[in-house]
Order: sequence, then structure tokens, then C-alpha cells
Amino acid sequence: MPIIKMPGGAVEELKGKELWWMRNAFDDEFKGTVMLRLGPSERIFSIESLDDLATKFREEQTPLAAFTPPDGKLKIFVNAANVEKVEPADPIFHHEKSKSVLRFTRKIKLAVRETEEAATSKLKAAKKEVEIA
Repeated sequence: MPIIKMPGGAVEELKGKELWWMRNAFDDEFKGTVMLRLGPSERIFSIESLDDLATKFREEQTPLAAFTPPDGKLKIFVNAANVEKVEPADPIFHHEKSKSVLRFTRKIKLAVRETEEAATSKLKAAKKEVEIA
């Protein structure tokens, strides 16, 4: 299980299946950290780099896929095992540059720039990579 280094010297041990997605935190969240979304309502912040965290989770056989948010230049790593479905983006509810939405639950969704086809392909490839290892 990956050990996550948090601000203030705390550490947290996580199971890969707990991670839904992670990205660099916004300045108004916790500047200079990485936000890890764990389930429907929990978020934690790490002082480690996004790429270092991705390496830790991949070493634990977590199927991570990199996605692009609709706005900004962030990279988001998504745990492919926790995505229920890829849906088309709805311009009424999602950013205009969103092309698809990753559904984790009926209410929790993550809009991305990748098309439905590209998103589905990335998720399948991440799962296959874990199967091969």
C-alpha cells in the first residue's frame, strides 16, 4: 500500500482501490500540494509530486490513466478501476471544452477533454497494463 506524505509531516497509508483521481492542487485548495480524491467525499493532500505518487500507485498495481481537464493545463491521473462509465459531456452542465465525462457514481463525475472513444481507450489500456504486470 502506498504511503502518502502529507503536509506537516503526517503520513497516510492508502490502498490503490481507494483512489479515484489525483491532480496538482489549486492555489486556493492547498498550494504546492497534490490533491487525491478518495471516494465520494474525502480528499487528502500530499507534498509529493504528482508523478512520484503515480509511480507509487502503479507499483501497487493501480490502473492509472492520465487525462486532461477541460480548462487549464493540469494532468489528472484517474484510477481506471473506479470509473463506472464514460459518458458524453453535456454543454449545459460541463465546461465547453469537455468532450466526455468519467462517471464514478451516479452523482460524482469528472469532465475531461478526451473524446468518449479516447477516454474509454485510455481506461482499457490502464487496466490491461495492470493485468500484464
